[in-house]
Amino acid sequence: MNFRMILRIQSQALLTFATATLLPVAYAIIEFNALDTTIFFSAIGIFSIITGIIFSKLGTGRFQRAPVAESATAILLMYPILAVFGCLPFMLTGWLSPLDALLESVGDLTSAGLSLLPENAPYLLLLWQSEMMWLGSLLFLIMLVTVLPEVSGCFGITLSLQGGHGFSAIIGQMNLMSVRIIKVYMTLTAVSFGAFKAAGLNVWNSLLMAMRCISTGGGNFFPSEENIYVEYAAIFAMLLACGNFLLYYHVIYTLLPPRLEFGLNYFTRLKQYFLRLKRTIISNAKLIFANEEVKVLYATILFALLIIFFRITWQGIYFDGNEALRRSLFYIVSFLSTTGVSFYDGSGNVHDFDKFFIFLMAVTGGCVGSVTGGFKIIRLIVLVKITAAEVKKTIHPRMMTAISVGDVPVPMKTVGRILSFFFLALITMFICAAVLSFTGPTFSQAVSMSVACLSTVGNLPGLCEPDNFKSLSNFGKVFCMIILVVGRLEIFALLIAIASIKICRRKSNW
Repeated sequence: MNFRMILRIQSQALLTFATATLLPVAYAIIEFNALDTTIFFSAIGIFSIITGIIFSKLGTGRFQRAPVAESATAILLMYPILAVFGCLPFMLTGWLSPLDALLESVGDLTSAGLSLLPENAPYLLLLWQSEMMWLGSLLFLIMLVTVLPEVSGCFGITLSLQGGHGFSAIIGQMNLMSVRIIKVYMTLTAVSFGAFKAAGLNVWNSLLMAMRCISTGGGNFFPSEENIYVEYAAIFAMLLACGNFLLYYHVIYTLLPPRLEFGLNYFTRLKQYFLRLKRTIISNAKLIFANEEVKVLYATILFALLIIFFRITWQGIYFDGNEALRRSLFYIVSFLSTTGVSFYDGSGNVHDFDKFFIFLMAVTGGCVGSVTGGFKIIRLIVLVKITAAEVKKTIHPRMMTAISVGDVPVPMKTVGRILSFFFLALITMFICAAVLSFTGPTFSQAVSMSVACLSTVGNLPGLCEPDNFKSLSNFGKVFCMIILVVGRLEIFALLIAIASIKICRRKSNW
């Protein structure tokens, strides 16, 4: 195994993590002018930079490609290493014990948002918590367009763009795709920040909520719950997070104006840009609405909205129809995007029917190519079409069937991978539930906790909440950290890493 490649990836992740300390430093200077807090977060940033430089020196060398085994091992090690640095503010300030701080940090970086912090925790720690959620989802997106397609065989990622999208594990192409996806992610964060600012929140709360919603981290922090515009802004941001970021990249970069270059040539190109802008907008709208995954996503939201709205209206929970509709939509989008923000005060206020819907939506997740957890909608589409095709072939044995998503045919290789992924996801969920039930929780709580970790939703009201994770034994907390990383990166990364270790041992013995 090429350990230099692994160290190189870890060094880049640590150097990226070091930039995250600039936000709490800026908050401490602007709001409090606190020198001790500034030095505290600066020291963490410098420590991560030094560690990243050491890893970079140890990982020097020429790499033309990213091998599958090294890539799988690198992305599995990335989250625990970053969590060690990320847990320092929670642990050193005394708000969480070392193991709880590490579990909180892993949950934030995997965008699960377990929220083990007390409600009276300092705002600076909430800001740090939100930034780790945002950074963790950004790193996941970078892995998604570079390393993960090689590790997991895409599992339907190329199907999520009509006509497909090219992936490569060549180092130069990886860097190019990383820069592009970072720009898209920051653009969507800025749009979400503008939505919360327009809803009436101040600058820091707008930034905090934008990072939590666009990363699907969620948590138990939600300012101005009585402000309906904040709720609509959160719904908008979570819907953005549900979408395919590769599709966003295609749309955003076709709408960008030409680069600023003074002279007659620039104004000529700018005029040509406005002339073709209308045609580009129409073609992008057709691309989005022709995407089968997007249509199923919004059809699912509409169908679930009607069911929940009918239930709460029938039982007279909300007497105002607008409030009932708004809360139902917020409830559906929050858990379908695996953000996990809830208005419920406790498990006693959650209806059993709502518990079923929470569980179902958390397992489903958003689009492939998004930062949401869950099984992903396009894989469910393929499974339904496989079932329909098999039924037709049973009735008409000589019929030739072909599976396609939109205009893109689905190769049988991809179908097999999706089927194997579905089987492994179920097996993993029950194994994790069995292990967690052995550590103390009831079986229903253990199943809910395993789903919450594997789908990275973190909070399932009425089924499992942050207090359930906090009351686990030390072994249970460590096991939850493993589940969170496996759920974020999907089970195949772990299996490939284990298989590569066995192969290396056999070669060494030989």
